[in-house]
Amino acid sequence: MSYRFTFTALAAFSLFGCAKPVTGEPTADFTTGSTLVTVEHAWTRTDDGATVYVTVDGKDAAALKVGESVALHLPEGTYQIGGYAKSLIGKVSVEPVKLTTTTGDTKAVEYAVTRSKPGFKEVQPDEITAPAEEPSA
Repeated sequence: MSYRFTFTALAAFSLFGCAKPVTGEPTADFTTGSTLVTVEHAWTRTDDGATVYVTVDGKDAAALKVGESVALHLPEGTYQIGGYAKSLIGKVSVEPVKLTTTTGDTKAVEYAVTRSKPGFKEVQPDEITAPAEEPSA
């Protein structure tokens, strides 16, 4: 009987002990800024259909399924647009692309899996589809 209690206690500790602590940090705001950056999750034959989580300088910006895109508004500056995908073993990071923005400029970034290797790359804005809606604040 005591082995059941021990097993239950270990299971509860492992579940609750791994919970992510709340840091109280404000979420990043990508709805204001003078530069429009559109990020698209392009469909390719080697894509497994996993959702990619887009990050800007390490901060979560959006979650994109295959064929989706998002509009991010960033101030003038240099940014690392990257991301990750969740898997059974945790997060799988994707190499970011360096993007320099200027006031009033329009940029585009595409996430695609080519030759079984995921990656972000800067493309011409007319090469990707426009997002259906603006991100919510």
